[in-house]
Amino acid sequence: MPKKGKKGKKGKKSVFGAKNLLAAQEPPPPPEPVFDRNLPVFSFDIIITRLDVMGVVLADPRKLVVTVKFGENNLSLTVSRTNVTEFKPNASKTFQTEPPNLAQKLEENGMNFEVMYDDNLVGQGQLKLPEKLIERVKLDMKPFSYTSTCNLELETKPVGKLEFLCKLFIKCGDYARAGETCSSLERNLSPKDIMFVVGKSQPNTCDCDPCRDVMEIDTRKQKDYIIQRRHQ
Repeated sequence: MPKKGKKGKKGKKSVFGAKNLLAAQEPPPPPEPVFDRNLPVFSFDIIITRLDVMGVVLADPRKLVVTVKFGENNLSLTVSRTNVTEFKPNASKTFQTEPPNLAQKLEENGMNFEVMYDDNLVGQGQLKLPEKLIERVKLDMKPFSYTSTCNLELETKPVGKLEFLCKLFIKCGDYARAGETCSSLERNLSPKDIMFVVGKSQPNTCDCDPCRDVMEIDTRKQKDYIIQRRHQ
């Protein structure tokens, strides 16, 4: 009987090789931003709480992209931050600038929105921010949140509107100059919880931990002192 020929392995693909190929095609992660210690570090976040566009059925949220221009920063909001009511963790835009420069840009240009669906432009809008809000953008500013509605147009015709919620604050860092301290320090403590206070905050020293999630500090009542509780 003639010997059967060996079947070649030519048509069999290596899963391991395919995984390596995909890994090689993935772009490397972006480098960590290098901050200038002489400038404050802003944190800005925004979500679209409601979006209405006439004549367009936004059936697939994955095809929706809302571009927001805030100062000199452009943010692209996708499905995780459109038609939602809560901020996404660790999704804020971090940038550096002098507060007067940011305030001037916001006064001149306000906030700009561009709505794309399935790679088609379906609406644009511009919103002027309240003067009282712009005046709060300073080096010693307190964190604030702001919500409003922006009308959308396409070729000068009204096509809908969007509602948004945003927040802005300055993060703690080494930028603090002489005589400046983190604005979230120096909070009152309950006398019942204090036996003695150690290391009250000093100028030019600022621990970044109290400034994480600074918009929720009041809720958590986080204390910015090292304290020792009384033993019962």
